[in-house]
Amino acid sequence: MKQAEEDLVELNATLEQRVLERTSELDDANQKLAQARDLFYALFHANPIPTALMRAEDDAFINVNVEFLNYFQFNRDKIIGHRAEEFGLGLGLGLGTETREDLVSRIKEEGKITNFETQIELPSGEKRNILASIQYINLDNTDALITTFIDITERVQAEQQIRKLASELTVAEQAERHRLAQILHDDLQQRIFAIQMQMSFLKDAYEKNDLQAFQIDFPQIEEWLAGSIQVTRQLSVDLSPPILHGEGLVEATIWLAAQMQEQYGLNVNIQVNGTPAPIDEKVRVLVFYAVRELLFNVVKHSETLEAKVNFESHDDYLTVIVRDDGKGFPIEELTSSRNIGHGLESLRHRLNLLGCTMEVQSEFGKGTQVIIEVPYDQPKDE
Repeated sequence: MKQAEEDLVELNATLEQRVLERTSELDDANQKLAQARDLFYALFHANPIPTALMRAEDDAFINVNVEFLNYFQFNRDKIIGHRAEEFGLGLGLGLGTETREDLVSRIKEEGKITNFETQIELPSGEKRNILASIQYINLDNTDALITTFIDITERVQAEQQIRKLASELTVAEQAERHRLAQILHDDLQQRIFAIQMQMSFLKDAYEKNDLQAFQIDFPQIEEWLAGSIQVTRQLSVDLSPPILHGEGLVEATIWLAAQMQEQYGLNVNIQVNGTPAPIDEKVRVLVFYAVRELLFNVVKHSETLEAKVNFESHDDYLTVIVRDDGKGFPIEELTSSRNIGHGLESLRHRLNLLGCTMEVQSEFGKGTQVIIEVPYDQPKDE
C-alpha cells in the first residue's frame, strides 16, 4: 500500500507536469493564432485596393477596409453585420450569373475565383466595371469569403473606344477606296480609253496618209494626256504628300494652305509663335491630316473661305489652333449631329491614341476654334 501511495503521488506529479506542458503549448498556440489573426487584419486593412470580408452563409459583412468604404462612400457602422444585398451588391459584389448556392459551392471546391470581370452599380446609380477575385477562408470557425477588386471602367471604355475607332477607320478606309475607284474609273480610265480610241483613228489616218486628221487629233490627245498626268499626280499627293516625309509640320501646313487655296479657294492665314521642336513622324502625319480635315470642315460647313492656323510652341508641347469666323454651331451638336460631331469625335479619338488632346470651341454665329496639343518627344534644349 505504501508503494502504491508513492506511485500515485509520482503519477499525480507527472500528470500535473504534463498538464502544465500542454497548457503552455496551448497558450503558445493561442498566442501564435492571435498574432496570425492580427497580421491578417493588418494586411487586410493595409491592402491598397477595396477588400471585403463576408460570411459565406448569408453575405453579411464581417469587415471591410478603408479603400472599400471610400470607393462606395459607405459608413463602417452602417455596413458591418448587414448583408451585401441590402446595398445592391450581392455575393461577391454582384459577380456572375450563377445561383448563390452554386457559386458558394464552386468557391469552396476551387478555393478561389480570380480575375472575374463584371459590372456593379454604385449607390449614386453610376455603373462601373470591376475586375474581382474571391477567396474562401475559414476564420474563427466561420466560413468566409474575401472579395477584392479593382476598377477597370476607364480600361473598358478605352477598349470600347479603340474598337469603335477601328470600325470607323475601316469605314473611312472603304470610303476612301471607293473615292479612289471612282476617280480611276470615271476620270482617269475614261481619259486613257479616249486616248486609245483616238490612237486607233490616227493609225487609220496614218495608213491612209491623211495628214489633216493628224493635225486635228494630236492637240486633243496631248490635252487628254496632260489631264491624265494631273489626275495621277493629285492622287499621289492625296495618298501621301511628299512634303510630310521631308519637312516639319509648319512647312507641311504651308504647303497644305496653298493646296486648299488652289482647289477650294480657301484662304488660310498661318502664324507661328516660337520655334517648334521636332515631332515624331507618325504624330506629325496624324496632326497634319487632322489640320487638313479641319480645313475641309471649314470649306464644307462654315460658310466662309477664310481660316487661320496658329502654331504656339511651349516647353513640352506644341499647340495647333485651327479657327474660322464662319457660322459656327452650338457645342451640343458634337454629340447630336452626325455630320459635325461624328467626324470630330473620331478625330479626337485618333489624336488621343498618340498622346495628343483636342478641344472644340464653337458658338452659333461666332465661328469655330479647335485646339490641338501635341506633346514633344523630349524637352527642348535650353
